[in-house]
Amino acid sequence: MACVASVTACGGGGGYNAPAPVASSSSSGSVTSSSLSSSSSSSSTSSASSSSNSVVALKSLVATWGFPIGVAVGGPQDGDNLFSTAQRQTVVSSQFNSVVAGNIMKMSYLEPTQDTFTFANADALVTYVQSNAGMVLHGHTLIWHADYQVPTFMKNFAGTPSEFDAVLMNHVTKVATHFAGKVVSWDVVNEAIDESQSNGWRRSVFYTSSGNSSVFIEHAFTAARLADPGAKLFYNDYNTEWSTAKLNFLLAMVDDFKNRNIPIDGIGFQMHVRIDFPSIAAIKAALQAVVAKGLLVRISELDVAVNAGNTLTSLDLTTSVTQKQRYHDIVKAYLDTVPLAQRGGITVWGLVDGQSWINQPGHPDWPLLFNDNYSTKPAFDGIAEALQGL
Repeated sequence: MACVASVTACGGGGGYNAPAPVASSSSSGSVTSSSLSSSSSSSSTSSASSSSNSVVALKSLVATWGFPIGVAVGGPQDGDNLFSTAQRQTVVSSQFNSVVAGNIMKMSYLEPTQDTFTFANADALVTYVQSNAGMVLHGHTLIWHADYQVPTFMKNFAGTPSEFDAVLMNHVTKVATHFAGKVVSWDVVNEAIDESQSNGWRRSVFYTSSGNSSVFIEHAFTAARLADPGAKLFYNDYNTEWSTAKLNFLLAMVDDFKNRNIPIDGIGFQMHVRIDFPSIAAIKAALQAVVAKGLLVRISELDVAVNAGNTLTSLDLTTSVTQKQRYHDIVKAYLDTVPLAQRGGITVWGLVDGQSWINQPGHPDWPLLFNDNYSTKPAFDGIAEALQGL
């Protein structure tokens, strides 16, 4: 997947069959939350400052529940660079109490050549988080298979499985040690399951270089725990909110880890969903299955695609209202199903529609909470109302 110009989703769609992310132009539709109210201005060109000052802050609502609500942000190499404007930083800090790096904490960004680490961009994000009282940073991700973010030295590794394991665990240990005390949690391993394979494991470079074995997963969790005992450790994947086969394989992995005392604290459901799929009943059942294992549950990469059939050229009011209800129902399902003590948080995968990985040339979409001018959409209100019990 390309990642330079857009937030890159970890699941390649997570149930939404979109092409790989590429540079995206601004979205052509703009529907604000205020356009649904006769007492509010219907303008879709309000500034970020007026938008953020005129709507309730999500972080203030989630404080009632006591778990993080976050957003994925970009770094200097990304089109959605958090540091590109003060305006963007203000919207993020005013609305969210958690952030996740879309790219800059991934493997090739932190260790481009073997045992040479480049932490500057990720450290800048740490500084931003620490400068905003009450904000936390979730680490994403120590191990992920996507080609663009696997360093060449790992792709071309020619040693034995045990030698590869040493190289991979060196990455996990040094990165987790560097950020110890600076992150509250990690996606330790991302998308290692492929239920279409006979034994359930993705044939990634990590799997094949480990001797066609999934042992690298448990080694990574163990190494991460040793490097940062205070961080919560998550396994993160897509389609688990509707694919029974994938979810069951994941649950079996959890049972195996618990039986053998492999440290794991929680599961991330990416939740890249469509406006009409999967059902809320399926989502609740999947969340409940992980709750029953006693683990923390995150909705880790939430977005709601509205144009899977590529029939829309702009975001109309009817679709916006439907999307608002969809966001509301997903958050309500989370609140209804996951006990407070097991809520690892909710993260929306990007800030504005035009920079979403789903929004593509020739296939526009509007999956997020904010228009490109940072005005809130009805989707924003859907989350806000769910958090208020409405």
